[in-house]
Amino acid sequence: MLDLSKENWKNIDKSVEELENEYIRITRPVNDEYIPIDCPKCNILLNGAEDIQAYKRHQMCNECELINWNTLNHNLNK
Repeated sequence: MLDLSKENWKNIDKSVEELENEYIRITRPVNDEYIPIDCPKCNILLNGAEDIQAYKRHQMCNECELINWNTLNHNLNK
């Protein structure tokens, strides 16, 4: 498995970094954030645009966001 930890990336220049192993080479903009393959809260695979949007809002899948909506909404209104 490819380890995507920040410390494994090497800067190519000021705006691009790379990660390489014996099989693959990945380049991306510096400080680019990736979306994980599964929800950090429930560990179920993210599936579809709703999960991606929910992850960008609250770092959890759409289902977890709906389950925790009252808590999340309460924190926004403080």
